[in-house]
Amino acid sequence: MESTYMQCVVPSAGAAALCGQRGALRRKLAAWGLGRTAGEDILLVTGELLANALGHGVPPVRVVFSLSRTAEGRLVHIEVADSGTGLDAGLVRATWRHPSFSLADGGRGLLIVDTLARSWGDVPTSEGHTVWADVECAGSGVPAEAARG
Repeated sequence: MESTYMQCVVPSAGAAALCGQRGALRRKLAAWGLGRTAGEDILLVTGELLANALGHGVPPVRVVFSLSRTAEGRLVHIEVADSGTGLDAGLVRATWRHPSFSLADGGRGLLIVDTLARSWGDVPTSEGHTVWADVECAGSGVPAEAARG
């Protein structure tokens, strides 16, 4: 049976390390039988979370993926952890709703995550914090009957 769990550590923001991890994740998603659209959504969400961790957090960065079945199909849970202080997801969402908010000020990455993920948030840990996101595969281009299989 294929593993429904994958973990990697990205020690720094080196392009070669990121490219290698992206390739490994793409292969794992294919092995899990996820369609191209779902895989691209998951890669995009992961890339945004990883960019935030590498740009604002403290390395090393740990990335964990798990696949589970739900009543609606399959769900990929993504966790990106670093040793930084974290963020307030509620404050980020409130900023988007404020009349003075502009995409020119930044924050586009988490807005993309918010759009593609069923849910996302940030959890403080003893070693820093973990930003997580849940991406539904059936809602991301995989036919529901294929997601149940």
